Amino acid sequence: MPSWIEGVEYPLDPALTFGRLAAGRQQEIDAMSEQLRSDQLAASRFTADVANFLAQRTTGEVEILEGRELANQRMQRFRLEKSSWGVIQDTSVIQWTPDSFPDRKHLERGIEMRYLYPESFLKRPRGRELLEYVASLGGLVRISPSTPFRLIIFDSKTAIMGIDPDDNAVGIAVHHSRAVVRMAMELFLSYWDRAVDPFADRQQQPSGEISAQEREFLRLLVHGATDEQVARKLGVSLRTVRRIAAKLSEQVGASGRFELGVRAAQRGWVD
Repeated sequence: MPSWIEGVEYPLDPALTFGRLAAGRQQEIDAMSEQLRSDQLAASRFTADVANFLAQRTTGEVEILEGRELANQRMQRFRLEKSSWGVIQDTSVIQWTPDSFPDRKHLERGIEMRYLYPESFLKRPRGRELLEYVASLGGLVRISPSTPFRLIIFDSKTAIMGIDPDDNAVGIAVHHSRAVVRMAMELFLSYWDRAVDPFADRQQQPSGEISAQEREFLRLLVHGATDEQVARKLGVSLRTVRRIAAKLSEQVGASGRFELGVRAAQRGWVD
């Protein structure tokens, strides 16, 4: 741009300066708009591909979602209308806040939410705090000596369970069959009816008796469950399972698992 006196610094005309800035900003906006349109198109294609994949993996009244990511994507597509019943079987670290608790929005809408936890959950850090928070929102909570496997039932119409009951990371099977859903509900209710309110006052067990958790350990033992399976169903570590076995063996004077089962049955500890 020519100046009146060459080699001398001078202020630019404001109208010219702002015009240049506006032109540059407009170019940036146009580029961002183009990128946004491109991202929207890519997102549309992705969601369409996911929907198509889900449809291709659907066989009759069963959907198979392999892997953790596809399972979580499918879970996000459910829209609850009346109820959700859940069997919890998870020994991971408890991380939650009132703002991040995923079921809060459903409870606030008045959805019937039932949660069945293993008894060991109460002994984990923040476990009781979480159960108290769920109950404060109107959720129904019970604890059982053990839980069979991860199970969720939505609106009495859909039952979701793991492809591999021993490894939830493998993926989920979503069942819509009335027969399968009915059986899942009956299984849930059989555990629910035997479970207890974690906030109810319970009398201290008499001397010489065993706890509900120990009784469940013995039941699983006599049915041939391995230590790993027992740990998963009780929601405890292998170390805890072996500690329970050692305590009961010492209590009845048994030298092995088989003898422990026999002596437990003689005492009426096993149904």
